[in-house]
Amino acid sequence: MWPLLRLRNVRHNYNGRTVLDIAELSVSAGTITGLAGPNGSGKSTLLKILSLAARCTSGTVYLRNRPVLPFDPEAHRRISLLPQEAYLLRRTVFDNISYGLKIRGQKNQFRDSVAAALELVGLDPSFAGRFWNQLSGGEAQRVALAARLALKPDCLLLDEPTASVDMESARCIRRAILLARREWGTTLIIASHNQSWLDDLCDTIIYLYNGRILECSLENVLLGPWLQNNRREFYKELADGQFIHVPPPPHPDSSAVIASAVLKLSGAPSGSSRTLTGTVSGIFFDKHFTEPRIHIVCGDHRFVACVPDMNLNGGDLLPGRTVTLSYQPEDISWLEK
Repeated sequence: MWPLLRLRNVRHNYNGRTVLDIAELSVSAGTITGLAGPNGSGKSTLLKILSLAARCTSGTVYLRNRPVLPFDPEAHRRISLLPQEAYLLRRTVFDNISYGLKIRGQKNQFRDSVAAALELVGLDPSFAGRFWNQLSGGEAQRVALAARLALKPDCLLLDEPTASVDMESARCIRRAILLARREWGTTLIIASHNQSWLDDLCDTIIYLYNGRILECSLENVLLGPWLQNNRREFYKELADGQFIHVPPPPHPDSSAVIASAVLKLSGAPSGSSRTLTGTVSGIFFDKHFTEPRIHIVCGDHRFVACVPDMNLNGGDLLPGRTVTLSYQPEDISWLEK
């Protein structure tokens, strides 16, 4: 079966600078995909291109294996984008939620559809009579989401949907988008800085950095500058006096990334491996990994490593315990600028 959305050789430039460069990306129907990465990594730009709300500089967007152009009328009936800043018309909540239904030519009464959409986002039907300026930030975001859910889109894209809302609104937003997938099979693509929220919600997480997709997560990132000793080894000193060694960086200020699977619990180095000593700060289980992961603090940096289940026996990895990590410097990769 063809993916719902696919990008091929997509590049986007802004003011002469490449802000997105993706050779291939596919999103399967009915899945929840997370987009993670720092500010400026290209998450919002990618959402706009996937939602056909912006034209990429080059490349092709496919909808069910059919090339589509931005603002394609038929495709826009199936894809909806919720931006980070909720934009509401200067009208009542009812008019905001029913607006999309009206411009799509639906002739029936909208009252039931509006009430159902409000219920999805945890708001009472009485909210329908309120005006846009009578809503809190969290309520406005939920009304904006309700306006999109009323359309029952095939694909819903959300840009930082819980960034500026209260905990109750964040809980209602989460519940609403999960119901949309369960009831209508809606495909969801969510950009967020909240890594734990994405971990819990998504089937797949895509990590972006400077407009490119990374092969690994952004859990263990070390920023430059990098120093060089008299043996021509590159290193960085942590706050507790330990050194982490890396392969030659592209630039002295390059950022290094260490996959959690690369860091191993070890009592002593072997071969060309290096070690770091730290304190366990927590252990957690993530559906995206077959093994539990452990948080270890070394100096001023927190590392995340994968841990085989057998190492959890006997309480050796309880918070507060001192452990040794080993790694191979050649397994460390560099984030492109």
